[in-house]
Amino acid sequence: MRVLFAPETFNLGETSRGVEVARRMRADGHEVIVCGYSTRFSGHVTDAGLPLELLEPRLSEADADRLLAVDQGRAVRHPFTVDMLRRRVRSELDLMDEWRPDVVVIGSTMSTFVSARAAGIPLVYVKPYAMSRGHLSSMSDFPVVAGRGRLATAANAVAGRTIRTVGQRLTYLPGAFRAVAAEHGVCLPPTTLEALDGDLNLIASLPPALEPLPLGPRDEVIGPVYSRTAGELPQEVHALTATGRPVVYVGMGSSARRDLVLAVLEAVGALDVEIVSGAGRYLTDADRRRLPRSVVMTDFIPAHRLAGLVDASVTHGGEGTVQTACVSGAPFAGIGLQAEQRWNIRQCELAGHALPFTARQLRRGELPGIVDRLLRDPRLREAARKVRDRAAAIDGPAAASRAIAALAG
Repeated sequence: MRVLFAPETFNLGETSRGVEVARRMRADGHEVIVCGYSTRFSGHVTDAGLPLELLEPRLSEADADRLLAVDQGRAVRHPFTVDMLRRRVRSELDLMDEWRPDVVVIGSTMSTFVSARAAGIPLVYVKPYAMSRGHLSSMSDFPVVAGRGRLATAANAVAGRTIRTVGQRLTYLPGAFRAVAAEHGVCLPPTTLEALDGDLNLIASLPPALEPLPLGPRDEVIGPVYSRTAGELPQEVHALTATGRPVVYVGMGSSARRDLVLAVLEAVGALDVEIVSGAGRYLTDADRRRLPRSVVMTDFIPAHRLAGLVDASVTHGGEGTVQTACVSGAPFAGIGLQAEQRWNIRQCELAGHALPFTARQLRRGELPGIVDRLLRDPRLREAARKVRDRAAAIDGPAAASRAIAALAG
């Protein structure tokens, strides 16, 4: 069969999920192609040896930053005007007409909810559990506010109840989506959740794969899907293990900021540890020269290869980064930059192998103590090993390949 993958290639986690499922489907004998609008992480597609079609209109770096800001709740304005959506849908339909896929697999590629329906092609949405229909229907709290204080707990409980009640009935969609859908004769479902549902939603998260959680009517759990890119670790990383000092990985995904990365590196650098990080793209040359000698900094690192080499991690809480931390067998500390990331960290905290921290705790100098606890607390370390062993039995990309083939077959 032919499978068209359409992740938003400005988002690293989403691009990585698409690449891993596409690689597995190709290994299973299917023909695949990937399309996207941003060059930010499109190199991960071509580095995996997958064919890539960059469509028009290209997404500028400024627009990609705006979309990330909306995703993190730092902004409400998005670049999806009627003209942009009209051109995106036209580009996608032209590619579908030329290539004739049997199924389209997406991340949060909003325009494809219109184009796939207009083309009459089954749509598969690979997504996290957080904010899925099953999660929305059952949430009792949602961490819109960071921290564990009385006010934060009360606010998050109210947010959870409100989202659970209102989310099921919400009918809002930006006017541009309804307008472009109407131009192509697509009648969008009445509620927001239904309109943004695939014919099949593959839940690529660890919690529902380990413990049963409520699911939506079109949801199927496949388990973790995280980046396993080709390439080796820098030789300097292997050399760290010979120093006898603990090794801490700092991973901030694609949604962090320069000031946050510098603050975290400075805090962890105060400990008697070695540090490896793939967050170099956030830093200037001057920033890198200021880093402690104990830091091995790269623009990108195949973090899945750090399993067995690192003793702890500090992450931003993104789905892929958290999954990589889970399979490393080492505990981690997480600073959620948005509610979904805080939810990811909270699930790992409940499982006993993660500690959350907030921007306020970082400013107050508490991160070194948190990382020191990760390195010394035997309960955290044993819980991390147990999660690693349970996760090792789950092959998310293989489950995704089977589910997609079954839908289209």
